[in-house]
Amino acid sequence: MSTLGQLHQALSLCLEQQLTFAAFRVPGGPVTLWAQRNPELEPVDAAYLGRLNEVFLVAPFDHDPGRTCFVRSDVELTFGELPISLEALHGCTGAPMGTREPAPDADRTVFEDLVRRAQAAIAAGTLEKVVVSRTLTLPLERSQLAPLFEDALQRMPHALVALVHTPEHGTWLGASPERLLEAEDDRVRLDALAGTRPRTDAPRDAAEWGAKERHEQALVAREVVGRLIELGLPHIVLRGPRVVEAGGVCHLRTEVEADLGPCCLEDVLVAVHPTPAVGGTPRQAAARFIAANDGPRRGLYTGFWGPWNADGRTEVFVNIRCLGSLGRHVVLHAGAGITEGSDPEAEWRETEDKLAAWTAAIRSMHPGRVSSPAR
Repeated sequence: MSTLGQLHQALSLCLEQQLTFAAFRVPGGPVTLWAQRNPELEPVDAAYLGRLNEVFLVAPFDHDPGRTCFVRSDVELTFGELPISLEALHGCTGAPMGTREPAPDADRTVFEDLVRRAQAAIAAGTLEKVVVSRTLTLPLERSQLAPLFEDALQRMPHALVALVHTPEHGTWLGASPERLLEAEDDRVRLDALAGTRPRTDAPRDAAEWGAKERHEQALVAREVVGRLIELGLPHIVLRGPRVVEAGGVCHLRTEVEADLGPCCLEDVLVAVHPTPAVGGTPRQAAARFIAANDGPRRGLYTGFWGPWNADGRTEVFVNIRCLGSLGRHVVLHAGAGITEGSDPEAEWRETEDKLAAWTAAIRSMHPGRVSSPAR
């Protein structure tokens, strides 16, 4: 059997048995699967992350640092050119989970009203920026998540592609272009990524983007740098902003690098999440607005996840371009950063462009049952 066939078989087994697992591919790396022998998670205070290696962090948007969850690598499989044995997976035990009915999706009118409420808060001086989100529910059997993951590996080579299941969070699939942090050899790099344009309409030069997108991205970069300064990280360097492609859209990204110095990587993680790219600014005011409008519906969307190695290379990504499985349906998530210069109609179109990262692939699995995103 080819390694691609083995990957499909391994993912199907994990999904069918509802094992606690994380299958992932960081940009430029191999496909790796970590699975626990027992299903229960063992959360820790984020202060103890410095003692952990080869675990896959899984955190929601409203992450509690005192309860940081991760998937252990009791079983580790790496899919490359050589055949591997899946025998160890058969020794893992899963936890049965019931299915849930999806909540109603907000239509265009409801979402645009939400954008206007955010703008009213900005005009009143309560906020400078806030990210609002919406969902799109589509038919998709749980068994089809494996081929959807495999398809994303090919379509999104510059993203972290991850398929994760835990008893606490359920099953999620994502393909994120946004690193929250990357660290190795006492050097840390973070992405300040914001501003969105359709790929067909995005200038290649960041200076040619509109004032709204450049302002939105600058807010994120300013906040990230400010957090690192507060932590006392030395030798902070900024590169960008540059235009980066992510599926059918483009973003502005500034890379922020620094030496860790005396600071611990887990302190950086806690300090920078959530960035204004997924929350807003001021942070606490944005969090209150989100909690009152779409907070409980986010789940792992705009949280963070990725492989953590206290003694090696760590790559943790913001969980955007993602979907959660509800058994026979999936719920896609997308958001838009709202500032003073936002246009509600344009923000709706932006979420449609982001949702298209998954809708085209899902539509191919259900011809005639899934319509294209509305324009």
